[in-house]
Amino acid sequence: MELAGRIALVTGGATGIGRATVLHLARAGAAGIVINYRSSAGDAEKVANDVRGLGGEPLCIRADVRSDGEIRAMMRQIHSRFGRLDVLVNNAGVTHWVPLADLESLTDEIWDEIFDVDLKGAFRCARAAASMLAEYQGMIINVASLSGMQAPATISSLPYGAAKAALIHMTRLLAVALAPRVRVNAVSPAFTDTKWLRDHFGDAYQQTAARAGSHYPLRRVGTPGDIAAAILGLITGGDFVTGQTLLIDGGVSLS
Repeated sequence: MELAGRIALVTGGATGIGRATVLHLARAGAAGIVINYRSSAGDAEKVANDVRGLGGEPLCIRADVRSDGEIRAMMRQIHSRFGRLDVLVNNAGVTHWVPLADLESLTDEIWDEIFDVDLKGAFRCARAAASMLAEYQGMIINVASLSGMQAPATISSLPYGAAKAALIHMTRLLAVALAPRVRVNAVSPAFTDTKWLRDHFGDAYQQTAARAGSHYPLRRVGTPGDIAAAILGLITGGDFVTGQTLLIDGGVSLS
């Protein structure tokens, strides 16, 4: 897919992997980029200014992916502003930090919130965007996780891994459901250097990242830019690829 003249939507696009993806899309020539956020309005505006500086047209939209009504309103706003949508990156996500062995702490509320955002939120966005994406043979990228394929030491919680595993399989199902007009793929990052992880691990972050990276054949953990570059590669260089999940893990899953 050539990005010139194309419009992209990145959910959770104000920070972390979402922000990096927005900027990669802008540098690659996307004409318009929709930055979805739920609570990070200030961060969204900062990213929007960066997009303008790169020659793209940004649009910040607050919408909670847990709300089908808000998602559909967002799609109507995109259609009104740009008249089309070519790329949907389902990046919005949430988790709770609960040790794997602590089953008693996994309340129904934790399960429900994680699945509502990380799995059902991606489905709601795909469903609401499907007709616009089909019109111009667009594509969907779901941001999953290595935690949906393995049980790494740094996994945040059991429900998070289960939701990401379901997202990986839903990617395959949507690829069939939306073919041949829309391609659907996923990426599965391993430990990635984001503010979210830095805030969680606090003073122990550098030691935790170094310890994790020491087990990777490439000897480091990933960056948001690494993930964004892989997403961009699937968008621009994967015209005959659908239903696949790309591991972005520095080779750690090889051993």
